[in-house]
Amino acid sequence: MGFMDKLKETAGKAAEKASAMKDSAMDSYGKMKEANEQKKAEKQAYTAAMEQEVNEYSAKLIESITAEYADGGAKFWGEGDRAAIDKFTKDYYEMLVLPGSRPNISCLTMSPYIDEKAMKKFADKGGVDLQGAVPHIFVKDGNDAGIVITEDFIAFKFRYEKDSSFWVKGKIPTASINTFVMEINDSAANVMVNGVKLTRISIKGSYRQDFMSLNYYFECLGKQDFTIDRQEVNDQIRAKIGDKIYAQVKKYFIDDDEQLLFYAGGVDSLTAVDYVACTDNQLIFVNREMLGATANVKQFYFEDVTSMSTIQNSTSSDFLTAVIDTALTAAFKLCDLEVSVAGSKEVINTLYLAEATRIIAIYHEMRKNAKKAAAQPIQVQAAPAQPDALEQLQKLAQLKDAGIISEEEFAAKKADLLSKI
Repeated sequence: MGFMDKLKETAGKAAEKASAMKDSAMDSYGKMKEANEQKKAEKQAYTAAMEQEVNEYSAKLIESITAEYADGGAKFWGEGDRAAIDKFTKDYYEMLVLPGSRPNISCLTMSPYIDEKAMKKFADKGGVDLQGAVPHIFVKDGNDAGIVITEDFIAFKFRYEKDSSFWVKGKIPTASINTFVMEINDSAANVMVNGVKLTRISIKGSYRQDFMSLNYYFECLGKQDFTIDRQEVNDQIRAKIGDKIYAQVKKYFIDDDEQLLFYAGGVDSLTAVDYVACTDNQLIFVNREMLGATANVKQFYFEDVTSMSTIQNSTSSDFLTAVIDTALTAAFKLCDLEVSVAGSKEVINTLYLAEATRIIAIYHEMRKNAKKAAAQPIQVQAAPAQPDALEQLQKLAQLKDAGIISEEEFAAKKADLLSKI
């Protein structure tokens, strides 16, 4: 066999091998495509089946809750006027929920402080349409899940226990709800609606305090008790921050009956921990180093403070720190509180905007109360009117003539009266 024949033979075998490999590849591709299409079909079928299962579960859950509604029983929002309830909700959050509970670790937010972006995520991811309803209460459960309470319904969204990639979601009309209670256990709380378990939320951070606050809120609604006094605020803050920190703050009280109205911790350029406390007399600012040692304590009596305001621009001279501070401000709605006293300015770094706003509101309220008290006219009690001397002499003469007093007693009383004229 010549060289050319061997070359042709080799080329022929190579062509046959390439053809065989091509056929094999096409066969493998066809099988892989068929397998992928089968997997896709199986996934679509699973998704459809799970969506139907989750929808049925959600519908049955809502049905079981509304079935327990008792006509003539307690109403979800109580008997109060809507405007009064809205005002109480705002006051309750500002006075009893916000103090001592940092917004970044709390799961409870109330109107008008509910973040619009959080509501958009709640509606978009999982598809719970609030239909433009105003949220009054938001209980967060991790990322994107939770419970939104509006005037007309409770919207819920949580991950399906069987497959967490699916959402259990829906809306329960408040007109079909008698009771809403957070049943608190050691590690979690069951959300009970009309006595039926809606979902379970694990306890972390300040969640336990938030759940207790929410239960008390609905107790107040049921009793139509919309009054929050200073002692109640003081006691609630003390329970949140603990007796140890409360004792540290109380050292700076100037009156025995002074009440703590607000407490908030701040972050000073990511390196030191500050806290600010408001009483009914003063603003207390404590700056602590990272290890907890007290570095500086400043007290500002409200009568000496000329103004308070929030500032959101970083004043750090270090470029990197300034960039970080600005990013934190944008991401977490942080700000600094500027206090003007006797021509000087003090800055408290860094508070959440809701915290700083509440401190400023307390300051204005206390100043307003002080001005009202100062404007009250001083009531001077007039001396009791003295009986007319002549009239007394006539009565004494009648007593002498009747023999009730002697001539000497009459003369002594007469001399005494004449000396006072």
